[in-house]
Amino acid sequence: MLLLTKSANKTPWKLILTTEAFSSLANQFMQILLPWYILSTTGSILWTGIVGFCSLLPNVFSSLFGAQVIDRFGRSKVMFGCEVSQLILIGAITALVFAGQDAPWLVGGLIFASSVFDAPGQLARTALSPTFSRYADVPLSKTSGMIEAFDGVMSVAGPLLCGLVIAYMGLLGAWVVCTAFCVVIVILCLLMFTNRKPRVLRPSVSFKEAFSNMWGDEILKETVLFTLPTFLLGQAWELVLLPSYIYEKGFDSVYFGLLGGAFGLGAFGGALFFAAAAKRFTFFTLLSVNYAGYLLSVLVLLLNLPKAAVLAATVFCGVPFGAFGAMVISIILLRTPEALRSKTLGLFATASYTVESVCVLGMACCIHWAGLYVTLCAVSGIFAILILISLLGRKHNDFWTAVTAKNK
Repeated sequence: MLLLTKSANKTPWKLILTTEAFSSLANQFMQILLPWYILSTTGSILWTGIVGFCSLLPNVFSSLFGAQVIDRFGRSKVMFGCEVSQLILIGAITALVFAGQDAPWLVGGLIFASSVFDAPGQLARTALSPTFSRYADVPLSKTSGMIEAFDGVMSVAGPLLCGLVIAYMGLLGAWVVCTAFCVVIVILCLLMFTNRKPRVLRPSVSFKEAFSNMWGDEILKETVLFTLPTFLLGQAWELVLLPSYIYEKGFDSVYFGLLGGAFGLGAFGGALFFAAAAKRFTFFTLLSVNYAGYLLSVLVLLLNLPKAAVLAATVFCGVPFGAFGAMVISIILLRTPEALRSKTLGLFATASYTVESVCVLGMACCIHWAGLYVTLCAVSGIFAILILISLLGRKHNDFWTAVTAKNK
């Protein structure tokens, strides 16, 4: 844990926000680079889905053991160790591309190994944010909103930058840039790690305790259950549906980056608004709008609209996503005792990555055998049903209102 002097109590908060920003930039850059690399080298949507599945599957398990490792060794140590490991593995991919030995199966294997460290590092940063917010005397809702806002900014910058780098520097140049981002993240983590004070040991807790707490808290349980369906299209949109659309229509990497950036721009606006005016939101209204945003993001691809219309609609779809993401993380952190946060976040991450990984592979198979049009129609139908469920599930006592009232 990072403990600085009282006069410098905003330093860890600023460092964690900066680290989150660069981590998001690297992730969003990779969201474009990885599927474009596979499509460029194999021309196969199925291979794209398989490698995307490899990038998500390890998180299902590492989210669980990562929470245990965090409790045993401390959040800052785990965060630093995970980022160093990812730097080494991404650097290895860059070296293979440079040497001309970048077989898709080999790159997929290294991506699989890198993903093992992704969830624990993210869990460690998320678990640190309430403590750093307290040191900085900043409301947790503002910190969560700012993290989502940074993620939104990088969701714009990352895809745009990646599209341009691929277009003008090639795949090798893109891998070099991605490695450079990892170097910056490791340096930031090193700054936090070297300034920490001795870790304060806390009583060990089990996943059973964390699950019992989450399942016994009606607000926390139902928040998670209503949120999980949003992961049906989370990574699948970026890793499978959007690349398939771009590839089938014959668009270039720059437009691919623009579409990814358009969604990020909307997410940035939504998260920023949530950070500034969290009390104005209600859970079920935002949930319904978020489901509707997912539906619209699929419909604009299905209807074969002009590029400008697709870009504008994609920006609009990202707005509720950014605000809803900040709200959900805030609810989980505020409703969970500090000793249970790491394992609760691990359970939530495991559930979300399980849904995402299965959907990425499933949609890739569906596109491969049934075509993109059928897949888009099926996804649209699912989210239309989810919108109806969310509207019927509205309650008089809203989750977010209850949480903010309790933690006023």
